[in-house]
Amino acid sequence: MSIQNLINGPLGISLILTLGKLLPEKVGFALAEKAAEFLIKRPQIESVRATRANQWVVSGCTLRSEELDRQTTETIRQTARWLFDLYHNLDNREQILRKVTLSKKLTHYLDSRLGGKEGTIMVAPHLSNFDLGGRAIVLHGYDVQALSYPQPHGGYQWQNKLRRDIGMNITPMSVESMRSAKERLKNGGGVVTGLDRPLADSNYHPKFFGYPASLPTSYVRMALQTHSAVMVIACIGLPEENYHVECSDLIYMEADSDPVREIEMNAEKVLFEAEKFIRAYPTQWAMTYPVWPFALDAMPQ
Repeated sequence: MSIQNLINGPLGISLILTLGKLLPEKVGFALAEKAAEFLIKRPQIESVRATRANQWVVSGCTLRSEELDRQTTETIRQTARWLFDLYHNLDNREQILRKVTLSKKLTHYLDSRLGGKEGTIMVAPHLSNFDLGGRAIVLHGYDVQALSYPQPHGGYQWQNKLRRDIGMNITPMSVESMRSAKERLKNGGGVVTGLDRPLADSNYHPKFFGYPASLPTSYVRMALQTHSAVMVIACIGLPEENYHVECSDLIYMEADSDPVREIEMNAEKVLFEAEKFIRAYPTQWAMTYPVWPFALDAMPQ
């Protein structure tokens, strides 16, 4: 079993959850730093290699080996701290609302659009403490349906349960949940889903940072079918483990006679907006799966 599977499994989630709740912040953050150090010293670990490869592509494939090591180290270090911060404050509503602010632009869209005539699909890259950012949106009283990774197992089922415990309407992607999401959008509601976790055997490969990637595209078809707008939301890490959730302008899908081109063209419009956030905060992009498999061998060793 890989370390990544162990961490994401029930045992790993249980241990992290227990430690997160029991440990004081000073001790917890110190332990997170030690965990990051353990991973950084083992570059052969799948999640470390994937993080390094992803960072290389985001740099425009320009970072040299030592520079890439430093960037990867900082990414893993920050991710470990954010993971502890998430589990430490998992059910502390007051602390979440204190730590996470929503931009005026985002609240304007949410206040003016939810319950209106047009649906809104919010797609999020794995930036900073994105899960804590999602909790903050729900705790501010915004009713949205979250579509999570399909067919979750082990630790992912547990993570979804923890999200539901604070009132998040989270549904793994399935025929039924997609039907429910479309009905919500047709009634002017909001749907949130991920943007950048690669999918195996995808039929679509939109370009992301200049290279084709097997990324989720179901939100494109959903937006086209329901005439909904799409916007990218991004959780940005601030000093002392505080966070700010920003968003892009509204993005509207365009029809095309070629069904594959239609999906990929519109996905690229959305991914282009996500790229802006990731480029601005590259070490905050906590994607530990290889978005571009070719980069695992092509990056400087």
